[in-house]
Amino acid sequence: MPYYSFSLKQNYFLDEKFKDINSLNLQKNTGYCSKNTNLWKILNKKKFLQYINYVKFEKRQKINRIGKKILFCLPPSIGLGDAIEYALAIKTIKESKFYDKVAVAFVGRYKIIFEKYFNLFDIYSDVISENQLLLFDTVFHVSLEINEFKNQKYIRSDIEKTLLEKFNLKISRNIISKQNFQIKKITIFPISKSPLRTLSVNIINEIIRNYINAYDIEIVLDDHSDISVNIEKNLNLFNVTVLKPLTLIDLCKEIENIQFGVFPDSGPLHLAKILNKKGLLVTTTVHEKILLNNFDNINVFSNNYKSKFCNSPCGLTNIFNNNGSYGCYDSLSINSSFLLDKNLNSLQRGDLKNRYLDFIDHPVGCIRNINIDNLINKINSSLGI
Repeated sequence: MPYYSFSLKQNYFLDEKFKDINSLNLQKNTGYCSKNTNLWKILNKKKFLQYINYVKFEKRQKINRIGKKILFCLPPSIGLGDAIEYALAIKTIKESKFYDKVAVAFVGRYKIIFEKYFNLFDIYSDVISENQLLLFDTVFHVSLEINEFKNQKYIRSDIEKTLLEKFNLKISRNIISKQNFQIKKITIFPISKSPLRTLSVNIINEIIRNYINAYDIEIVLDDHSDISVNIEKNLNLFNVTVLKPLTLIDLCKEIENIQFGVFPDSGPLHLAKILNKKGLLVTTTVHEKILLNNFDNINVFSNNYKSKFCNSPCGLTNIFNNNGSYGCYDSLSINSSFLLDKNLNSLQRGDLKNRYLDFIDHPVGCIRNINIDNLINKINSSLGI
């Protein structure tokens, strides 16, 4: 999604279609900047042009130097996990005391994450006014300034570490103390936004089968996710507590209350690790060194799948579109080097999201070849059995 600016002729609209705009409490005849995709679509509908002074693309400007008052502009449509990684780094930058003002823009619905868990309160959710931009001598678009952030879908980087290196800072965290108690409950968080990072039905059912008689089992699902709905149909949920948090706050509360979690690479993993929760990460396409850099409260079941076309973890975070064929390196029988001469934006086009369920019903090699017995043994050792 591009970086754009706009201005409205009036600050409130009676039309229900404008509810997203009305919730922002914008002022008329005032210039704003945003990266919000839904807002862009509304602003560009012909029938609403009569209410708008202008809407136009803005070119992001690379900085010449880092000043004392910094506004970090995040990429659009990030997930919970990335929000936490950015917040970890930005909190360290703020606490370094080298800068007079540190703020974050375009965090979307994750404003509460920055405030509640990181005590970062100079936050702009979806828009920032042109007058507010003038408060900063450095507008730092992270995916413009840091090359590693440009291709996160294909070569996942350690966001916290990479951003701090740009500012010549080392990782510094205040970790919540670990609670010591007997584990009586296992909570499974099987769902990711990507089929490459979602636990298969077979894995979930085997975890449930092995522990249902000795532990309370919870599973966290999401009726707003087609992946989740598809998986739920094939799960053996007898005597399992199914949790379906309706909001981000509800999800955070569930994570705060877990005793032991089982995670793929997903948002709940990242929140659990900063809360010092016990658990196990089941890796697929992204390496644990990136996901759990110096977080030792969560153990790891490593994925060492190898084929002619890939070695796990390959770094992909999602399937991609290669000339109308959808999949990963292994399923498409291509080597990762083919990405070097590709327009990477084109790889996310087409019918991509509608193909996710194909890879839930028929998982890719690194998920399909997980050894269940080894996984159960790893869970046992993590539980102290």
